[in-house]
Amino acid sequence: MRYAEKRRRGLAVTGALCSLAATLGVACSAVAGPVNYQLLTTIPVTGNPLNSFDISFFDPGTNAVYLADRSNAAVDIFSAASLSQIGSASDPLNPFTGAQSHSYQSGPDGVLVTGPGGTPFLFAGNGNSTLQSFNVSNPASPTVLFPPINTGGVFRVDEMAYSPTTHLLLAANNAEENAPGSPPSFGTLFDAQTGAIVHGGITIPGAVGLEQPVWDPNTNSFFISVPSFGGGEPGGVAEIKTDGTIGQIYNFADFGITSCSPTGLALGDSGNLMVGCGDQGTQTVLLNPTGNGGAGSVVKIPQISKSDEIWYNPGTHDFYVTGIDATNGRAFDVISDTSIPTILDSVALPDVNAHSITVDLFNGDVFVPLENKTIAGATDLLCPLGCIAVFAAVPEPPSLLLIVTALLGLAGFGWLRQTVR
Repeated sequence: MRYAEKRRRGLAVTGALCSLAATLGVACSAVAGPVNYQLLTTIPVTGNPLNSFDISFFDPGTNAVYLADRSNAAVDIFSAASLSQIGSASDPLNPFTGAQSHSYQSGPDGVLVTGPGGTPFLFAGNGNSTLQSFNVSNPASPTVLFPPINTGGVFRVDEMAYSPTTHLLLAANNAEENAPGSPPSFGTLFDAQTGAIVHGGITIPGAVGLEQPVWDPNTNSFFISVPSFGGGEPGGVAEIKTDGTIGQIYNFADFGITSCSPTGLALGDSGNLMVGCGDQGTQTVLLNPTGNGGAGSVVKIPQISKSDEIWYNPGTHDFYVTGIDATNGRAFDVISDTSIPTILDSVALPDVNAHSITVDLFNGDVFVPLENKTIAGATDLLCPLGCIAVFAAVPEPPSLLLIVTALLGLAGFGWLRQTVR
């Protein structure tokens, strides 16, 4: 425990120095090479056993992890500093639907924290096609923000992405095809400062289902994973512009990919998009949306598939991909954004549906929610009631702290020169 605390403090300092480096316009990252992630601890979840959840999200502003906990019909909130649950968000007047017989009727689903005007707002999709919101200035005691926002669909509001430059929030109704008449899945753009719908009913030609979106400041637009075009394989990625119109569409069939069913999506500092494939035994796909003159280019990473949420950590310049590895075991892979397609580590997980992942920007801790039951129905021996498993890179990269310490020294020297004048 003494070593773990020392490691956490050291990485926290490193993260703070990296933030300073970023403000000075200097890149701060470890050299791409193997890392060793080990289980640091597990965080229990209060209430009912954790047997149904959706997406998780780390917010650096509140230094907290947020989990869509359907078993307890709430968004659980965990301190990334104390590694403990500190609160939960729910609206007793408009409760989340909780765990239902179908996931597309369950809630909460997608979760995301925005910061318009410096105030952290938590948004969470519900199983009844509404978007709920909370003020999490005090994450231990969230308060209801806007009344539930109805997107006009039938089933759940799922995953989201936020544009800090336009304060627009994109949320996907990803399962409308299950409604009577099979209407298409659609996206909705909200003003995150007011909760108002700016553009609703955004559909992508031929798209069946919509999954994880991401904001791309390079194109000033959103990208979103599309499981299928026209009801067939392999799906792809589509661009949604801030005016609600559709931009580029990348059908993976055009790249020789025969099976994927895209799910997770994350943007690296390189401008590349990492796309998780929901089909087992396929691959993860790296998409360069500007390759080949804008037509796009792909790299296939066959070591992991059957993914859901994907996370990118700008502090380490790495992607974190959940799924099933080449041995058919549950795992998350750490994939470098600076030396694609280098896999820096593959971390084995219990045989549960570990489909959610998020990473602490400041110290690199990885948070993976785990169910209380295995795929075969046996008790998860690591987390008999379900938990958040926390993994840490051991040892920390020694060169990183040296680089940023030197950078800090140079910045301090410059400040001293200004002072003595």
